[in-house]
Amino acid sequence: MKVEKIEEEINQLKTHLAFLEKHLKEIQQNCDHHFKGNQYHEKCIKCNKVNVLYY
Repeated sequence: MKVEKIEEEINQLKTHLAFLEKHLKEIQQNCDHHFKGNQYHEKCIKCNKVNVLYY
């Protein structure tokens, strides 16, 4: 593979990843969370959002 082609593919993947991260954030913001966990963290069983409860 040529360097230009690899760089182009990396840029396309970065763009797609940014889109997916934005979509995930929107889903997690609009979720009616149902958290389960322990004293250190909790995780939503619907959208997998994690809240850290103890540092």
